[in-house]
Amino acid sequence: MLIATKVRIYPTPEQAAFLDRQFGCVRYVWNWALEIKEYYYRHRGVNLSPFKHLKPLLAVAKRHKRYAWLKEADSMALQQALINLDRAYGNFFKKRAGKPRFKSKRARQSSYHCVGVKVLDDAIKVPKCTPIKAVIHRPIDGRVKSITLSREPSGKYYASILVEDGKPMPEPVKMLDADRIVALDLGLKDFAIASTGEVLSNPRHLARAEANLKRRQKQLSRKKKGSRNWQKARIKLANAHERLKNVRADTLHKWSRQLADENQAVIVETLRVRNMMRNQRLAKSIGDAGWSM
Repeated sequence: MLIATKVRIYPTPEQAAFLDRQFGCVRYVWNWALEIKEYYYRHRGVNLSPFKHLKPLLAVAKRHKRYAWLKEADSMALQQALINLDRAYGNFFKKRAGKPRFKSKRARQSSYHCVGVKVLDDAIKVPKCTPIKAVIHRPIDGRVKSITLSREPSGKYYASILVEDGKPMPEPVKMLDADRIVALDLGLKDFAIASTGEVLSNPRHLARAEANLKRRQKQLSRKKKGSRNWQKARIKLANAHERLKNVRADTLHKWSRQLADENQAVIVETLRVRNMMRNQRLAKSIGDAGWSM
């Protein structure tokens, strides 16, 4: 069974500089492959394969002195960028996601590593980098399959550790207890009303944080773009947004865990949240409630 754990990492300035360069390489490969795929599909009607077409092109580019800096990054991270792009296009054509876009250096960055990765007592090891200090808040038992490094817009670094513990998947429940089945009716005044009569109140996280977000956004808009003060204000705004995201996710995780522990089956209504988000009067409240999550 596969188990994923996300931990906070604290790289040194030298390690942070290496990770930033590696994120830049992964981002460049994504944007480069996206441009090539769009060109060939628009002019020749050909959908380039990540293994048959793009991977050989990447190998040729790395041998050229103009792109020699790509060799600094883990080769598996660059190849995974091509696979992720192909998967993103697959989700787009199946109408499960929007069209892939070019990545920005100010957005969230990530890189995938599956070879030469280790989890130590208080650090993690990825290729071409010394062990990075990490806060391992729970035991990592099993074989480490991959580590995904990420950097949030606020400048914080994280590592998602995927482990195979060797345990079999639990058997599905064949007989359900009628007393342990609950149905939920989602709403906005109250987040959800259960068939048992329990009401999950809507915490309205965005409404509480909106004043602080407006203040941070005004401070950012007054600064000269690209200056040091602008960078400081941008990080403060990113921290405010990250805190709002974490509070919302924490609330939803606690509710979902409680429902899963107390019941054998949870019945929810089928809502087309994407279509409902087109309603200008309800979109903000629906997004704050986090129905899709």
